[in-house]
Amino acid sequence: MTKHLEHALSYIAEGWYVLPLKKRDKVPYFPFAPQGYKSATNDPETAIRWWSAEPELNIGIACAMSGLVVFDVDERSGGTPQGLAPTLTVRTGDGFHFYYETKDGAIFPGKLRQGVDIKHNGYVVAPPSIHPSGAVYRVVSPTVKRRAVA
Repeated sequence: MTKHLEHALSYIAEGWYVLPLKKRDKVPYFPFAPQGYKSATNDPETAIRWWSAEPELNIGIACAMSGLVVFDVDERSGGTPQGLAPTLTVRTGDGFHFYYETKDGAIFPGKLRQGVDIKHNGYVVAPPSIHPSGAVYRVVSPTVKRRAVA
């Protein structure tokens, strides 16, 4: 079993919905995800089929479908994690993703402040995906996810 498939299956075990992204990219791999993030699945057999056919595809997690909201701190744009509660944190190619659980029907604005986007309707790139820069997405704080206030 490849590293990406192993991670995709672990995300599904968390109850999350995954989708294949192009290798070293943030864009859905449309041969397997023709509707973009709306093609995400929590079916292990589908994930096995996708990552067995294309083992190096990056992994996306559909946020709202997975009951998640992710704060995307982009350091290039001046974003900082100041004020964000400790939670599952991923180092990205140019910042951090802070994962929080959320309730069904929650609505979030697209931006918290300069350099901090809020990902809910859509998806995020997940470890061990490879950023276009070559950096590997990796967990830096495995703290249990906390519930976000909507």
